[in-house]
Amino acid sequence: MGDFTIFGMNVALGTMIYQALLFTGLFLLLRKYVLPKLVAVLENRKLHIEKQLMLAESFKAEGEQYAKEQENLLREAKIEAKEIITRSQKEALIIIKLAKEEANMIRTQAYNSLPTDRQRDAG
Repeated sequence: MGDFTIFGMNVALGTMIYQALLFTGLFLLLRKYVLPKLVAVLENRKLHIEKQLMLAESFKAEGEQYAKEQENLLREAKIEAKEIITRSQKEALIIIKLAKEEANMIRTQAYNSLPTDRQRDAG
């Protein structure tokens, strides 16, 4: 067959046609058997990633909702704690007041039960 020169290189026409046929055949085989499987794997991977992203978004939203609920519960607990402290302080003041009154009453009774100076001198 004919040889010719391209850019200073000798090229055999028969070899070039043979390589073109092999490349075309390989390309068609890959396109028919390999490419669909590769596309299917990539598509499945894409769907899996999309599902994971959607799941992450739902978990994020759920987490934010739980965080808000926890903040509300904490706020309510602080309010309740303040109320309990206030109530207990009032009860403590009442108990102290009653204890002082009872102590005064006991002291008065003890003072009244003591013999006076006249009773001691007479007896």
